[in-house]
Amino acid sequence: MEQLKEVTFPVYMVDAFASEALTGNPAVVCVLEPDTELSSATMQHIAAEMNQTTTAFIRPFTAPTLSLDNKTLPNNEFSLRWFTPITETPLCGHATLASSAVIFEINRALHEINFNTKSGIHKAILKDGFIELDFPLNPGVALKPAAQADLQPLLDVCSAICGMNIVEVRHSPGTNYLLVRLDDRVDLANLVVDTNRLVAAEPKIFKITGVILTVRGPPQGALARADYDFISRYFEPWRGNPEDHVCGSAHTVSAPYWTEVLGKKVKKARMVSKRGGDLRLDIRENGRIGIAGTCKVILRGQLTVSAK
Repeated sequence: MEQLKEVTFPVYMVDAFASEALTGNPAVVCVLEPDTELSSATMQHIAAEMNQTTTAFIRPFTAPTLSLDNKTLPNNEFSLRWFTPITETPLCGHATLASSAVIFEINRALHEINFNTKSGIHKAILKDGFIELDFPLNPGVALKPAAQADLQPLLDVCSAICGMNIVEVRHSPGTNYLLVRLDDRVDLANLVVDTNRLVAAEPKIFKITGVILTVRGPPQGALARADYDFISRYFEPWRGNPEDHVCGSAHTVSAPYWTEVLGKKVKKARMVSKRGGDLRLDIRENGRIGIAGTCKVILRGQLTVSAK
C-alpha cells in the first residue's frame, strides 16, 4: 500500500470581478510548488471541502527564482486547473482572474502570466489597475429542430420563470452553455430562479452545462443609468453551482451574441446576481476576447492535506 505524506501549501480566498470585498464571485486559489503533484481526486476533494463555485490549482512550470530581497518568486508560466465542488471544468474566468491576482500579489514585478490549461493557453495581463484575461470566443448557434425539441422542457421552464416569452436561444458548442435572451422588460436582478426546476428539465440527449439568462442594457433600479451594453445571470446546477455569481467564461458566449444584436462591439457588461460584478470586454479580430476586472484578496492561509 502506497504511503501518504502531508503536503502544505498557501491557499487564498479571492473575490473576483469585485470592486470591494464580499462582492463579485469568490474563488479559492491553491498555490503549489513546481515539484508538488496532487492527484485529480485530491484536487476534487479539496474543492468539495472549500465548497466555493470554483477552486483553482496553480503551479509554476520551472523552479522559482529569487528576488533582490531573497523572497521566492515564481516565473510567469503556470499550469492551471479548475474544480467546482463536484467536477473539473475546462474553462473558468473568475477563478483565472483570482489566480492572476494572487500571482501578481506574490510577485509584484510580474505584469503578464501564461496559464497552460486543458482548454489551451490563456494569458493574463495587469494594466491600468485591471487584470485582463485573453480567452477564446465561443459564439452560440441557432438550435436545429432536433435540439429544439430536446431542449423545449428546459426552455419552457425559463419562460415560466420570467413570466414572458423567450426572445432568442443560442447554444455554444465550445462550452455547452445555453444562452437564453429574455424580454428586455424582465427585471433580471430580482428574478427568482429555482434551479431544481432547471435540473428536472435537463435534456435527454443534448448536453448542457450551464444556462445564461440575458437582457439588453443596464439593469433596472439603482444601476439603471450605468453604461452596460447587456446584463446577465448564469446558472450551472449540473456542475454543483446553483448560480455562478459572476462568470467570465459565459461572456465568451454572450459578448459575441450581443455584438451581433447591437451592431457594435460590446465594451461593458454586468452580472446581476445578488453579489454582482462588472466586466470590461474587448472582442478581437483573432477569435478571442479580452475580459477584464478587479479582485479583492480577502483571506490568506495554508492548507495541509495528505497526498501520495
